[in-house]
Amino acid sequence: MDSSTSTGPPTTTSGQESGVTFRAAKLEEDDVLSRILCNAFLPVWNHNWFQGISEPLQPVEIGRINGPTPKMSNLQKSRVMFYRTVIRLTRLVGGEAWVAEVPSSESDGAPTDVGAIVLWLPPRKRLADHDVFTLWRSGILNLTLPWHYGFTGLYRIQFVFEANVASMIAKNLPEGFQMVECGFPQIIARNPKYPGKGYASQLFKHILDRHFEEYPGTPVLLDTSTDQGVRAYERLGFKLIDQVPVETDTDETGIRLTKAVTAGAKQRIRDTCVQRVMVKMP
Repeated sequence: MDSSTSTGPPTTTSGQESGVTFRAAKLEEDDVLSRILCNAFLPVWNHNWFQGISEPLQPVEIGRINGPTPKMSNLQKSRVMFYRTVIRLTRLVGGEAWVAEVPSSESDGAPTDVGAIVLWLPPRKRLADHDVFTLWRSGILNLTLPWHYGFTGLYRIQFVFEANVASMIAKNLPEGFQMVECGFPQIIARNPKYPGKGYASQLFKHILDRHFEEYPGTPVLLDTSTDQGVRAYERLGFKLIDQVPVETDTDETGIRLTKAVTAGAKQRIRDTCVQRVMVKMP
């Protein structure tokens, strides 16, 4: 891993909306955060395609920190395991897990809840090439087991999806910058329990403001696989710089096809299963 000056631990900061706080996620929250991420990305094509599922997953029960662990099906366990390893890997390479803490909508006595999550990689905080030890520590290599994602799933993640992101960025990044020198969010997600609240946008804007204050001349890159994501990030000042379609052999939600589809359905799939890269300049 390349070394650089750390951005330091995330501080607790009040959000724009009353009762919203931006803070570092706690280690003991990782299971809850992984379950929220699972539910947040259930309808998104690439997350289903990575796992190679042939029918949609049902939402998982979130549970509470330090409370009983709600039961899950084997497929749900594998999906939640994937997000837990991404959270762990983000921390291991020097990144940060942020949450927007919001007033709880539940009547179970918990005063607050997680409204949004951002896994953030500051400049030069990346996994070094061939760093198998860090991958092993994160637990992501366990996903290669056939009852989880298998080697096919990890191939889709690393050698198709991530390779496409790196290629698009390398071809379109403004002159004078390298990908590793830019800020990069690994994951941006809203808790599906709180639609229309803007929690993810508020949290991400806070991280962007913090980034440009510390690195005033350094761009921020991101990738998104939905049109909705493009529109949301454009409102935060990002510009689309490239996109590439992905052959998935799935429907538009990433569920494996089990029978032939019409020409119209094929076109919808091609229009949906697209990777996009965006940049926000200083």
